Amino acid sequence: MKRDVIERVLWSLSIDRFSKVKFKENPNKFLMRFALEDADIEKILSFDVKALQEMGVNPMLTMGYWVEMSPDKSMRTYNQKLGSDGVHSASIKG
Repeated sequence: MKRDVIERVLWSLSIDRFSKVKFKENPNKFLMRFALEDADIEKILSFDVKALQEMGVNPMLTMGYWVEMSPDKSMRTYNQKLGSDGVHSASIKG
């Protein structure tokens, strides 16, 4: 299931120093190690946390990935990407 693969990628990028370094060096090469479709790779590279959550990815993983890897680590921006009014919401409010 691709959601499981994406969750493994985000988990790795949230906690594993080696993965973080390799992703920063060459994100596409790093992601080629995983069985991901081009659309999934684009979601990860563009930090589309809303789309990732909508496909069922764990909200805590998207938040950890955002905080560790995004160029803009602001929680305000993260919440804006989710379309959330909350200050520190990890998930989409529905």
